This record gives sequence, structure tokens and C-alpha cells, in this order.
Amino acid sequence: MRVLIIPNYTNFGNNKDINRDSFLLVFKSFLDNTEIGKAWEFVLPVPDLNNYPGIINQFDYPNVKIRVMDEHYGLDPFPPKMRVDYKHKFFDNILQNERFNLIWSHLPEWTREVKISRIYSVNQPIVGYCHWWEIPQNGARTDNSFWRNVRGMLDMKVCGVNSNWVKQQVLKEASKDFDKKYIEQLDKIIQPWYLGCDSATPSDGYDEKTIVFNHREGVYTGSKWFFETMDALWKERQDFKVYTTLRDMGKPYTKYIGAPDRKVYLKQLSKAHFGVGCFQGYSAWSMSATDGFSVGVPYLLPNGFCYPEMVGKDYSLFYNGKKEFKDMIVKLLDGDIKRPDVTHIAESLLWENQLKSWNIENNFVKIARTQFRDN
Repeated sequence: MRVLIIPNYTNFGNNKDINRDSFLLVFKSFLDNTEIGKAWEFVLPVPDLNNYPGIINQFDYPNVKIRVMDEHYGLDPFPPKMRVDYKHKFFDNILQNERFNLIWSHLPEWTREVKISRIYSVNQPIVGYCHWWEIPQNGARTDNSFWRNVRGMLDMKVCGVNSNWVKQQVLKEASKDFDKKYIEQLDKIIQPWYLGCDSATPSDGYDEKTIVFNHREGVYTGSKWFFETMDALWKERQDFKVYTTLRDMGKPYTKYIGAPDRKVYLKQLSKAHFGVGCFQGYSAWSMSATDGFSVGVPYLLPNGFCYPEMVGKDYSLFYNGKKEFKDMIVKLLDGDIKRPDVTHIAESLLWENQLKSWNIENNFVKIARTQFRDN
């Protein structure tokens, strides 16, 4: 079986390491944890990294064929522009000259264009996994690609998303502009396919009074108000550190723990006392939090969005509002709230458990085309 991947790169360009791109991490985990991930052949288009800093030096799978898709003009590294920067000549060529049993799209915005590109080769079914939508709740601009995203999902047999919470958000936003019949179609196409972690390692000691913020910088991640809160707390006390994957923070209390080698990053992450999630208005899942849980780090999380679905409604470190957030940080630093053991959460999040929701047999094996007609 041969599968063409439509990729979704959002972490490459200046000072960004593509090896930490969330799409690539999900794809790697699929390859590592499923039978078809090891047995099928996948064709993975990549940006021409001669145009940008960063390398795919950690992507070495014998059944994955790397193809440079933008060697002449480059792929725009700014995500909102990348989503409309479809490389039609590359896909025209590959779809006309190669045969695939399945197309797996991680970028619905390009899916309609792919269907047009393959006008003379219409044999491959399309399945999807959508990682992001440009909607008001996550800070999208007024002029955005949400309509193209929805149209692309409607072209799929099935499309996985990372939580039921985000599925409901997408249906709610789409219902503002699309007829009921399309919403009913979307409801059938979109399925929660939960994301996982690679290990469930109990904590082996940690650095006292260290907080980790290992999310991207942005409105929806709450990075601005988190560091404003830490600035205010630093004026009150200077006995804590913030570990962060944001390279250029330069605060007197911050320490950079990002690393190209994921094993090095996870080892540094494991030393944090606790992590935080400061999401505002939107949070569909947090791979950063699952990273922490996987190495024994508990997270202070908002009591809402996808998190009751992700860690259970009885999780002990939920907060409601910014005041309670700061109060709980102080209590955790002072030991008034004990650092909980989160091994059981990590175990529930292991890929071997989460992939059950993907229903690989029905959503990949049975959908893949096994017979072709020549056009």
C-alpha cells in the first residue's frame, strides 16, 4: 500500500526546528505505533530546507520517501500564508506519475486543490487529520482560510480531530456560514482521534520551585498573561524558575530548555516541579502537556476546553480564572499543594491506548483503494 501525505508544517523557518513540528510528531507516532505505519509506504512532501534554517535530521524511516515540494520558490513559513500556499506543480506531477492507494491529508485547506490536481487520476480515497482551524477563539484574523478548511474536510471520507470538544467548536463555527446539510455531513466525517504520548515514566526527582511553560507563544496559549503574572510574582519573591521552550524570553527567572534532540528536551522537561497551561478562549489539546505528563510532570490546567476530556473531570490541578491560577502556583511553590503523581494519566494517554479511537481498520485499511481503473 502506498500513501501520499498532504503535510501541515507550522514550525519551520528562522529559529524554528522542524523536528519539533506537531504534525511531524503525530506522524512519527503513527508510524511507530501502528502495524500499517511500519508496513505501508508513505510519501512525505517536505519544504526545501536549503531555503530555511532547520533540518529533518531525525526523520529516518525506511518506508517513508521524502520529496522536496518547493525547491524553486519556497514554502511560506507563516502558518496563515502556508495554508493557502498550495504547491500545485509538485502535486500535479506526483499524482499524474505515481499511483497511491490512499491520500492522507493533514491540511484540509489544500485538499480541494489536490482533488483538482488529480483530475486525470481520481482513484485515491482521501482521509484526513486536522490539527488547526482559523477561528476567532484561537486568534484568527478576520480574513482567514476557515471556509477552505471546511470545504476540504467535506472532500474526505473521514477526518480525525484531537478531541470531541474541538469537533463541537468546528461544527458551531461552520453552522454560521454553511447549510444544515453540510453540517450534518461534517458531523459524520469528523471523528475524535485522541493524541498520545510515547512513555509513562514516573517522576525521578525534580528541581524544587520550577515551573515549565513549554507551549508556543501566542494569544490562545496565554503566553503574554502568564509571563506578566510571573513578572508580578518575581517582584514579590525571587525563589522560583520558569523553564521554557521560548528561546528569547530573557527574564531573570527563565531558563531555556528547548533542544533539537527530543530525548534531551524530555529529560530537561522531567526536572520541572510542575507545568502550566494558560490557554484562553481555545484549547483543543496540548501536546506540550502530554509531553510533561509522559515524564511525570503534573500540569496546572484550566477547568474547561478539552481538559476534562483529556485528563478526567476529577483532576486535582484544575483552576478557574487568573486569580485562582496565581493562588495555586503560590501554593504549589510553597508545598501547600502537594505535587501529584500523574503516572496513571500518562498511562491512559499512551499511544497504544489512544489509537483505539482512530479505528485503523475501518478508517485506513478498509478505505484504501486496492484496485484501480486506468483513465
